[in-house]
Amino acid sequence: MKKNLLLFFLLIFKFSFGHYFSQSSPIDSLIKMKYREDQFYFGTNYVILESKESNVQQSDFSSQINLGILRDFPLNNNGTFAFALGFGSSYTQMKSNIDFDTGKLSLQEFNSSRFASLVIPFELRWRSSNHNVYSFWRAYFGTQIHYNFIGNIPGLKKWSNSVSLNFGYNTWNFSIGYDLSPRFNYSNNESINNIRLFRLGLIFYLF
Repeated sequence: MKKNLLLFFLLIFKFSFGHYFSQSSPIDSLIKMKYREDQFYFGTNYVILESKESNVQQSDFSSQINLGILRDFPLNNNGTFAFALGFGSSYTQMKSNIDFDTGKLSLQEFNSSRFASLVIPFELRWRSSNHNVYSFWRAYFGTQIHYNFIGNIPGLKKWSNSVSLNFGYNTWNFSIGYDLSPRFNYSNNESINNIRLFRLGLIFYLF
C-alpha cells in the first residue's frame, strides 16, 4: 500500500512539475548565461560633409575605417536583447574645398584632410539569435563618444559625439551614422563650425 501511494505521488509530481526540469538543464542554463554575441567589429564608411553652407563641396571619395571591441551584456535568457559597451578607434579621410589650415573655403582647390579618433561606443541590441543559431537578423542602435586627435586639422575639436544604426543579416550589415555635435571649431568661419559628418557603409561583427 505504501509503495502504491509513493508511486502515485511521484507520478503527480512528474506530470505537474516535470516540464520545468525537462525544459532547461543546468548545462543549458549555464550556456545561456554565458551566451554573448558580436563582440568585435570592423567597418568602412562613405563620409558626407553635411553643412548648411551651399559652397562646401567634396571631391573623390571621403571615407572612414573603424574597428574595436564591445562587451555584450544580454538582458534576457535567450540573448535576443542586450546592451554593449566597448572601446575602439577610427580613421577618417576627407577631400573637399575646405582649407582646414585657415578655416576658409576655396572655390577652385580641393584639399585632403585626415584625423584619427579613439571611440567609446554604447549599443542597445536586438537580434534573432540564440546560443544554437549563428545566422540571424540584427538591429543595433548606438551612440559614440569620440576623442579626436592625430590629424592635419588645426580646428579639430578634441571631443564630439554621434549616433548610429547598424542592421542586417548574418555577415552583411549596413551602418548609418550622424554627428550630434560639430567636429570643427574655427573663429573666422561659422559655416565650417556647423559641419557634421554623415556616414553610410558596412559593418562586420565577429565572435
